Amino acid sequence: MLCFTVSATVFAQSDKLKAKATEKVEQLNNEIIASDESLALSDMQKSEIHQIHVERIMAARKAEKSGVSDEDKKAIQKRYFKKIYNDVLTKEQKKARKAGN
Repeated sequence: MLCFTVSATVFAQSDKLKAKATEKVEQLNNEIIASDESLALSDMQKSEIHQIHVERIMAARKAEKSGVSDEDKKAIQKRYFKKIYNDVLTKEQKKARKAGN
């Protein structure tokens, strides 16, 4: 019974984490298409960004548990967002996101 409870809790957290990452992907896509619908994220980009957000959330949680400074937490966040904006989005998508905000 205990094993089932622990498993259910882990899966619930995992589902919440994935839902949060999906929410962030959709938010970014909406910011982009608010300016130009033709620049919407591709399925591959959505998948890559989703994975980066999952990694970002996990790193942030780990940092929180370790008691790192707020400055270090910001650096962690910045590193993952930089990865999205520099490695995944096109120049046109970045411009559209800025214009859509």
